[in-house]
Amino acid sequence: MAHPYRNWFRQKCHNRNHIFGLRLTTTWRCDSKCITCSIWKLPPDKRKELSVEEIDAFTRSKHFRQTEYITLSGGEPTRREDLPDIFRVLHKNIPTARFGITMHGMQPDRCEKMFRQIMKENPDLRWGAVGLSINGPAEIHDKTRGIPGAFEKTMETYERLKNIVPCAFSFTFCKDNVEYFDWVRKFAKEKGTWAYICWTVMNERFRVSEKDLVFWQPGLDQVLANYAEGRGIAPRTVKGILRNLLNPPTGIFYSYLYDHVVNKQNMPCYAGSQIVHVDPFGDVYPCNFKLSPDRIVGNLREKSFDEIWAAMPSRILKEIKRCDCMYPNGLCGDSDIYPSIKNCPPAVMGWYLKKLLTGRPLVEARKS
Repeated sequence: MAHPYRNWFRQKCHNRNHIFGLRLTTTWRCDSKCITCSIWKLPPDKRKELSVEEIDAFTRSKHFRQTEYITLSGGEPTRREDLPDIFRVLHKNIPTARFGITMHGMQPDRCEKMFRQIMKENPDLRWGAVGLSINGPAEIHDKTRGIPGAFEKTMETYERLKNIVPCAFSFTFCKDNVEYFDWVRKFAKEKGTWAYICWTVMNERFRVSEKDLVFWQPGLDQVLANYAEGRGIAPRTVKGILRNLLNPPTGIFYSYLYDHVVNKQNMPCYAGSQIVHVDPFGDVYPCNFKLSPDRIVGNLREKSFDEIWAAMPSRILKEIKRCDCMYPNGLCGDSDIYPSIKNCPPAVMGWYLKKLLTGRPLVEARKS
């Protein structure tokens, strides 16, 4: 059985034995000053971050034996000097997983040294992408990152890493760069890579304001539609429709996501059932979006991961199932929603067929 249908069937059967997605926030420390994030404004947390040995211990859980992807996030992940060691134990314990990581890329020497070591020690490691944050041309990027010269440094990092690991550009929408996404996409193509969207979130950690949430501005639906269409969607011919149904391209899943986001419609979410988030200090959450104290399931320094996972409160699982947490202030597209959509083909195919039968565009403008 294909992985998406296998995971969908497990969800329908309330089977929480296998986690297909792990997000590990390695650190909240960051040497950027992004306008879409405020973790750099918070006072330093005096707690000690999880050690490599502690990460090794919890990822040996039986629940990670079929994990398909691991996302390492921050803060700025490369602030962890032991990042190569973290990769080593994760790859050792979960060899089935592909890895993704997003960085600001403003420390070329540090990044090159780390990723050369990572690949030397793990030559068969599978990548999703190594994302380098680019928010527009140099002036716009430096403004949104809050660091003069950030663009130049990130591009130097890209040139150093592009032949070591698969690099892409991560674009975060905000009030200052809405019109520059197409520029970044074109720039990425010229550089021999691609660009993807990193969502702006609002939660207890990032604390951005509503003015930075631009996904519901008029016209953005078309920007998102154009991006999705460029990800392999076949035309609405008999042959094209069959192709989209039998082997859905990435663009179909993106279209589903963007159509629902623009119109604030609920989507399937596997957080807490087949996806989990662990923060730098061992607190276990169902996801990376809502980080309030009532969502902490347990701490790895107090209980084993298996004990914590078995004790997931039913109130949290019910909240997620009802999508009560989906649009409180922002959205969580880069955390758990997109992987959940990818592993829920029946919902996506039902939506796609409805669009075909009604003749409506895949990504529609928000209804007033």
